[in-house]
Amino acid sequence: MARYSRIATFLFAVTAAHAQPPATNSRHSLVDVMAVRATGDPGAAIRTFETPPNPERVSCDILIAGGGMGGVGAALMAGRMGFSVCLTEETDWLGGQATAGGVSALDEHKFIEISGATRTYREFRNRIRQAYRSRYRIAPAADVENFNPGACYVSSLCFEPRMGVEAIEAMLKPYPLRIFKRTQIYRMEVRDGLAVAALAYRFDKSDVVRFEQKWVLDATETGDLLPLAGVPYTVGSEARAETNEPHAAREPNPACVQSFTYPFIIERRDGEDHRLPEPPEYARFRDGQPFSIRLNYPLEFGWKGIVQYVMYGDDAPVPNNMSPRPFFPWRRVLAPKNFQDPVPELALINWPRQDYHDESILDRNAPDQARILQQAKRVSFSFLHWLHTEIAYPGRAGKGHPELKLRPDLMDTADGLSKYPYIRESRRIRARGRVVEQDIVDEYQTGARARWAADSVGTGFYMVDIHPCGANERGRMMMPNPFQIPLGTLLQDKVRNFLPAGKNLGVTHLTNGAFRLHPIEWNVGEAAAAYAGLALRGARTPAVEALQRELAQAGVPLAWFDDLPVEHPAFAAIQVAAMGGYYPVGKEDLHAAPDAPITRREAAEALAAWRKVPTTDAVKLAVERNWMAVDHRNWFHGALPLYWTDIRLELPAAPLKRTGPVTRADLARRLTGL
Repeated sequence: MARYSRIATFLFAVTAAHAQPPATNSRHSLVDVMAVRATGDPGAAIRTFETPPNPERVSCDILIAGGGMGGVGAALMAGRMGFSVCLTEETDWLGGQATAGGVSALDEHKFIEISGATRTYREFRNRIRQAYRSRYRIAPAADVENFNPGACYVSSLCFEPRMGVEAIEAMLKPYPLRIFKRTQIYRMEVRDGLAVAALAYRFDKSDVVRFEQKWVLDATETGDLLPLAGVPYTVGSEARAETNEPHAAREPNPACVQSFTYPFIIERRDGEDHRLPEPPEYARFRDGQPFSIRLNYPLEFGWKGIVQYVMYGDDAPVPNNMSPRPFFPWRRVLAPKNFQDPVPELALINWPRQDYHDESILDRNAPDQARILQQAKRVSFSFLHWLHTEIAYPGRAGKGHPELKLRPDLMDTADGLSKYPYIRESRRIRARGRVVEQDIVDEYQTGARARWAADSVGTGFYMVDIHPCGANERGRMMMPNPFQIPLGTLLQDKVRNFLPAGKNLGVTHLTNGAFRLHPIEWNVGEAAAAYAGLALRGARTPAVEALQRELAQAGVPLAWFDDLPVEHPAFAAIQVAAMGGYYPVGKEDLHAAPDAPITRREAAEALAAWRKVPTTDAVKLAVERNWMAVDHRNWFHGALPLYWTDIRLELPAAPLKRTGPVTRADLARRLTGL
């Protein structure tokens, strides 16, 4: 990532296909995503309207489009910094893929409980857990610190979507935000390189509102504002010649966008019959997907090979958390064994064979979007019908599981599918920096971390997980090292007050597979809002160092450490010092070791980096410039612990009032003043 971290000054060429100025006609057609049905005319979900001459005007410092993970993270950061915010959301739920998108079995890495998440994202997770504790009596065996309501396999936190909505609303409540649900932006006004206004349609009120803002953050699930603002962007898969990625396609393919899904929740009701009528085109989808709970985890990747799932059970994942045999608990969101009170057994169904991969909704007109969304819903209903009537596997007599009851109330929709599809791949800006496969995948790294990004604004860790498009693309999984989010992936030169705030940042088709997850989207939103906030405070181009300091103080990790929780008193100081090069960052491990004594040699190296003096011999430099003392025999003792009396420089903060060796955290706090 280092080669993409430098903030360039050139302007990307605006392509005719992807950066046309917005149309000037006053008649518009939008798809009301919540009105799409699996049957009937898909065009019934289209709303056609005209822009009135004098729509309602709303002013704010920051306009955030999209109330998903990135939008919520951005709103919290902007509110924390004291700015007025307008937040729009197409559906009537905030939370994006965690709630309206139906993926309440969070896609996270297995170390999420100790590292790799921002302070506010951790609060989101903790609030969900606390909500269950306050409403139910938890079973003694399940009453652990990292309580998982669903006892699912895919994540350490699986829950009912509404619990996520309630947690988000509670987190946003302290801030004077204006939230516009059921609202979609359809036009941007850009003058002299600035997005000065946005027009939005309110589905619930059938009217138009005009936002007049100072900054715009696009946190929509599909990067909807990029074409509206004329920001250059990419769709689909890039050619290998463009990205130099070993696993990229030979030719570019805008149609090759990761498949998307309509999840749903089912309840296990043994002995009952909850079969639904056969949905339209059932046979075609059953055979074409094809439906199966038998998957191949490729041996060439060192995995299990063929895994034949069964419906129920609590078998341990085999091998090594790769895949359990039971299908139902894979994304179970409520497990009766976890509670002393009676609760239903509920599972979220978001399965690869349920993905809709034939077409993408990106850069399509309203009739095409409505038709494609309807087809995706039919795939999900067909998969449920197959589970009800035809699924068969070894060890079980008969076919089908009619006892699986669809629970529309849990998705808060008439049909039981999620309010919004789970979108895996968005339009992506042509940013000043771009993360490619070689930057994060472990086979290209020599140490414990991915390629270092000096302009980091956050961290992430998830496999490169590609759900294939319908263009003969194979699914792919590659394991990265813990990586950073470079600031360069958020910046472009076409519209100066516009930033991506979700999965629409500067990544490729491949690396998007590692950046599209819940905690990373949230982090991107926080970083975008912090950048906009500093610009509103007067820094037209916020300095990287100032931005990193703001983010670290807000609890956003910039460098990956496995032993530095956001609650640690020196968290911000260590993060800032690490990015400044004056904190020891090991190559072979991820440890910060904040409470370990810092050696005199490490201290000399830290002082040289802090003073921004390049050197190959920090000890010699520190002694020659009288930054550090030697003993009476002129020995330095570089491997011994540092004492405050060893330093002769005046540091930003006063020494802590204690004797004994100086810890790494102590020196970071003195050098940063945090």
